[in-house]
Amino acid sequence: MASLSLRFTLLLTALLPLTFTGVGGVALPRAPADVYDYIVVGGGAAGSIVASRLSENSSVSVLLIEGGPSNEGVTNAIIPYIYPRLYRSTYDWNFTTVAQPGLNGRATAYLRGHILGGSSSINGMTLNRAPAADWDQIASFTGDSSFSWNNIVQYIQKNEAFKRPEGSRFDNAYDPAVHGREGPIGNSLVEDDTWITEPTLTGAEEVGIPHIRDVNGGQPLGISWQQFAVKDGARSSAATGYINEQDRARSNLHVLLNSKVSKVLPGPGGTTDSAPLHFTTVEYTDGNGNTQTAVASREIIISTGVMATPGLLMRSGLGPRAQLQAAGITTLLDIPAVGQYLQDRCGISAIWSVNNTDTDDTIDRNSTYFNELLQEWNDHRTGRLTQTGYRHMIWARVPEDAPILSTIDDPSSGPTCPHYEIYPANKWAGTSPRPATGNFVTMSIFVSASNVRGSVTLDTSNQMNPIIDPKYLQSDWDMYVMRTAVRRAAEYMNAPAWRRWNATPVFDPSILDDDSALDQWIHTNAFGGVHAVGSARMGPPNSPPGTDVVGPDFRVKGVRGLRIVDTSVFPFVMNAHTMGPTYIMAEKAADLIRRGL
Repeated sequence: MASLSLRFTLLLTALLPLTFTGVGGVALPRAPADVYDYIVVGGGAAGSIVASRLSENSSVSVLLIEGGPSNEGVTNAIIPYIYPRLYRSTYDWNFTTVAQPGLNGRATAYLRGHILGGSSSINGMTLNRAPAADWDQIASFTGDSSFSWNNIVQYIQKNEAFKRPEGSRFDNAYDPAVHGREGPIGNSLVEDDTWITEPTLTGAEEVGIPHIRDVNGGQPLGISWQQFAVKDGARSSAATGYINEQDRARSNLHVLLNSKVSKVLPGPGGTTDSAPLHFTTVEYTDGNGNTQTAVASREIIISTGVMATPGLLMRSGLGPRAQLQAAGITTLLDIPAVGQYLQDRCGISAIWSVNNTDTDDTIDRNSTYFNELLQEWNDHRTGRLTQTGYRHMIWARVPEDAPILSTIDDPSSGPTCPHYEIYPANKWAGTSPRPATGNFVTMSIFVSASNVRGSVTLDTSNQMNPIIDPKYLQSDWDMYVMRTAVRRAAEYMNAPAWRRWNATPVFDPSILDDDSALDQWIHTNAFGGVHAVGSARMGPPNSPPGTDVVGPDFRVKGVRGLRIVDTSVFPFVMNAHTMGPTYIMAEKAADLIRRGL
């Protein structure tokens, strides 16, 4: 009966009308006021935080406009294990890249959350912060020391509610000194005692991968227990943590759902030839398809994400002049950097069959077993549906004497930063269909220090649609790192701890001995990493006009009244799944705005 109830809840959620959630959950077609102190465009991982933190001050009014529906009652966005069911659904923006030469001409899906909480409501809940050196590099690049690791720790503490795992086997699995306890976002380890833990950790030791006590301690090179945004057995997202029922009860916070922002508009007075343009107005289409406007008396904060923010800027007349002219848009300010520094992490799945029936493949194949687990989750919020199939993470570098480092500058932030990630899964986690029989372990592999820059441009035939070109694997460096990572994963899976389970690659292992064959396998099977940044990148306060989009204060350069707070502002891809760094950046931005900086 419980599983039937959950299925009904999901169906009911899909049928709910387009609504505005205001005070007390009142359903309205549009925002009840015309003027707010702050308007936050986009209720994702960053926008939810900014809106929530600003509205903690009861003397200011905040409107949060989200393009997707509510997260509440969406079963697939609550139970951790079944999160992949959200992909390519109504809760996904369903973006697709252009054909990628580095993927043998394939286009690839680019998953982004079309739901309150954004991608924090549909992703795999992996919660890591990036190495200390990455944050120090941002501080160096922007000329602002407040972005250094030592200075952003306060925002980590503010964001996180870490749950200490129980049992002596976790004594060296985390460092309590680097975690917050009272923040809105839950952070936890997978505590079940599954077979895969022993070969995962022992195999690493056998091939010389050091154990790291805490992946979030700033020095991630090695293997560690991974941490997840899971609280009390359920997803902990920006929506559940920052825009929950208690937050929405604030009389000064209005949350508008299912509303698509088309552009932001300057108020009267000020031109690019005299005073800077002052942006005051947001134009959006409400849930009934009507065009509406709302005015911000103080600031508009754009938080629509790495793929949508460039388009919003360009539709508003802010961006590369040639692109705007081609789209028939009047250029208000020529900003060549808009959409032009996109950077992502490309991935691939290398899979081994194992002689162990306790993999999570059984959950995905056996509906009776799944329903038993669903009953347990519904009754107690415990069991295997509280995890995602992943438990540990390996971060590593290419050898320091690698010949390529003598011809190419190392794009990482330094010797303590990884070049690639290996993420073991207790199941088939490939892009191709799972075989009908067998049990598997997947090494999800990502190039984490790319030297390639792509772009997000405007589709002149449909200006709401981004043209996404990440340029995956289109450099010698990225291909070298991917080859190195795949070979290291194979070496790891050949360790005695894995041989006990007869770990056997499902791909032809002979490709590991031939660069050309391995390259072909990579180009055929790689996929986008969905951790992109940089499309409205941050730069120093006094950098040449148009070389970046925002300064360290998150303000759009050359105009007034407009800030950007989302993953698009990161100047380079982080050695992390981007949710964690985005949370940190959003907490910092909200603090700046509240202090009037």
